[in-house]
Amino acid sequence: MENRVAISTLPFKFEELQEKSRILKEAGTDFLHCDIMDGKFVKNSTFMPDKLEKLAATSELPLDVHLMVVEPTKYLKFCKMAHSISIHCEVFKTLTECRTAIESIKNLGIKAGVAIDLHTPAKNVIQLLQIVDLVLVMSVKAGSGGQKFDALALEKIKLYDSIREEKSLNFEIEVDGGINGDNAQKCIQVGANILVSGSYVANSANFATSINSLKYQTDD
Repeated sequence: MENRVAISTLPFKFEELQEKSRILKEAGTDFLHCDIMDGKFVKNSTFMPDKLEKLAATSELPLDVHLMVVEPTKYLKFCKMAHSISIHCEVFKTLTECRTAIESIKNLGIKAGVAIDLHTPAKNVIQLLQIVDLVLVMSVKAGSGGQKFDALALEKIKLYDSIREEKSLNFEIEVDGGINGDNAQKCIQVGANILVSGSYVANSANFATSINSLKYQTDD
């Protein structure tokens, strides 16, 4: 069950991301995961979106953008170089509004994802699974790095994977928050395709070793 790894930009200084992206790519990373926070949807405010275009032009890795903001469509003009953009279901009053925002992303030729926070009921995004390219399951409370993985996320991943198989859908399941070598295989086993990690890799002695621990391991 092959999976891919996205490394969060949060533990790194912006000025070092060009060089870090090269090193991370060589170590087996598939994406840079860019968390954009507006200080409203979550308390923190970080990674100004106007830097994304510069980062996309210099990064060795494609950008996986996670918009933790209350008005995500206003940020899309900064994200046109992204590989994928995920927006939070919680910021919309209706499913119709969320669908419209997702279509706005897809109209840019960018993969569109819906993100769901740790304590948001899994059922809230089920009706969106037929139109998204990915669902981003938070395994911590959205808003800050360094939190511990919460197993509540595993039930969501398992549910979405069963729906994907039952309805023959092709969206990917991404999981973000507290991912490390101890819980990565649990996420993969229940259906996760993309694992996001930050401090676990950034603070490790060897990027390649830590990233390898986040990829599917056979019993051989």
